[in-house]
Amino acid sequence: MDLKQKLENHQLKYWHVLGFGFGILGISYLLVLLIDVLNILGLRGLPGGIIPFFWNTLFAERRFIELTQWTLITGLITTSYYIYKELLSQEKFIDAKFWLIITVTAGLMLFEDALNPRHFLFRNVLELHWRQINIAETIYYGILAGIPAYGFLRYGKKVREHRRTLVLLIIGGLFYGAAVLISGPGHSFGVTVLGEKGLEATVAIGGEELQEAYNLAEQRIIEVHGNDYDDLAFMFTDHFIEESLELIGATFLLSSAVRYLELVRKRKDRN
Repeated sequence: MDLKQKLENHQLKYWHVLGFGFGILGISYLLVLLIDVLNILGLRGLPGGIIPFFWNTLFAERRFIELTQWTLITGLITTSYYIYKELLSQEKFIDAKFWLIITVTAGLMLFEDALNPRHFLFRNVLELHWRQINIAETIYYGILAGIPAYGFLRYGKKVREHRRTLVLLIIGGLFYGAAVLISGPGHSFGVTVLGEKGLEATVAIGGEELQEAYNLAEQRIIEVHGNDYDDLAFMFTDHFIEESLELIGATFLLSSAVRYLELVRKRKDRN
């Protein structure tokens, strides 16, 4: 049964979404702990490559965690548009406009994350320097964030009346905001310290053998790409931490929409 059928039959609950998102993330963390950190059965290095760590396989761009996030955002587009159509049928036009804006925002999020048009614009077309790119991306993300913010303030009165939907929506926005700060302006302010701390924390568990593996990975990066390429701490920040935040954000955003759909359906049944 696909998502649309579940929505129509009112089988999908918001806690199903939370369980799915956090279940995927929890299993991924467990695999990283067992394979990369503890090297259980000597599996560290699977599947090989310049950065032979399983976290890089799971959390890098267009890998499993990001694909899962895209699936959740697609669900957000579908659910928000479904709510929009339901509200139109009930002549709740102001409320409907809010969910139409969420639909459009989610579509832009998926377009941005899947195709990275900002990279093409700022690096290939405008050929900006690194600091200029960070400034441009901050403005770019600010404009994107302004769309749902405007919708929330102008048309979100009904959403604000439903506390659980509101809390889920706000938490999702905060996690996505944190990921955006890391992806854009954070790199101008030493955000890779998060990656350094993350690597140190894993070494505290995995010991000197893991530290040696990290050192070898750093050497491979330099040998293949040179000193100007992203180091391991940057990758840990950009992949493991940022993609985790985006997946959590997508999980909460979709769960908020599913929760609100439950309320819309209940209101329709009463009428």
